Amino acid sequence: MKYSVKYKRVFDKDDNIVDISTVNEDNRLSEYYSIGTHTPMIAALGKTNQHYFRAKRGYQLNPETELHEYVKRVLKHRFETEDHFYIKYYRNEYCPNEKDCIFYEESNHGCGKLCSRLCEYDLKDYYDKATIEGGFDGFVADVLLTSSSHNRRPVFLEVAVTHPCTEEKKASGHKIIEIFVSCEDDAYCELKQTEPSIYYRKGATIKFHNFDDRIKLQECSHFVREKKYAQQPYTLIQAVLPTKFYCIPQQITASPIQAYYDNTQTGMLFASNKYAKPFVFDKAISKDGKCFVMMGKDIYGAVKPWVIYAIKWTGKEFYYEVYSHFDYESALKAFTILQGKTWHGGETLSDLC
Repeated sequence: MKYSVKYKRVFDKDDNIVDISTVNEDNRLSEYYSIGTHTPMIAALGKTNQHYFRAKRGYQLNPETELHEYVKRVLKHRFETEDHFYIKYYRNEYCPNEKDCIFYEESNHGCGKLCSRLCEYDLKDYYDKATIEGGFDGFVADVLLTSSSHNRRPVFLEVAVTHPCTEEKKASGHKIIEIFVSCEDDAYCELKQTEPSIYYRKGATIKFHNFDDRIKLQECSHFVREKKYAQQPYTLIQAVLPTKFYCIPQQITASPIQAYYDNTQTGMLFASNKYAKPFVFDKAISKDGKCFVMMGKDIYGAVKPWVIYAIKWTGKEFYYEVYSHFDYESALKAFTILQGKTWHGGETLSDLC
């Protein structure tokens, strides 16, 4: 008989989890049982090899079955003994202002600045019981989390060693946390949703099914109810592309850049030419104070709706540089860099095309 399956943790006779690191010559002959299938185990304490538990002579473990059962029991044990049982998963923001805002996009449920946010919840705030092989609505969960005080739908904890959760179960609409494991240590992993780009990294992979993936923003700093227009647009004479500008200050002060910034209001039509008519979405003065940067959005269907203007002062007049982008992230990167700040968001669409 082969004893190739090695384990770090087992149950003692009272179903307490024992780690091999706590076993020595004094307690090595105590009663130990595998956590998964309660198979009698023995501690192997060699002098050269790493210590481990293996099945007693005459018994044999199925590694897949043992790992599957082991992780289920550890998850139940963690839920019952730990003060908190946190989960973390990504939710997409959506704007509370809906179509009241001139920047609202029905396709993005907001102005284009919305992002995916990692949200954390303690399941012990909502559930108080963990049942192995618990049944609900015709389905059986590896571990079923339920509440004895509230009539709320349970959460399924599903352990996948070689067989993932069935499509039928995922299509049921029930909240499922699917945990792909390959070793004992994965039973103690953080229950954090794995980003798709790193599904195949070392360690457990966590997938969330049927959780609410939208989260409402409490407020939006870019909320503008009505479009604003200046009375007297101004055309910069040095412009290669004839462009009308609407926020240029009527009087030049000792600080022209600051004056331009102060005269520019969020929601105001900033400029117009045959390609775009961007309204002011955000504004900033560069770190060195020499450049006024405006991030605007065309709401009339321009091919590249996001527009960045970098305005400078020559000593006699204003001149500008303009950049247009397909998406918000690309525009935000340009807006950030033109201020003299470091961009930490990685590559954007504009970097690829």
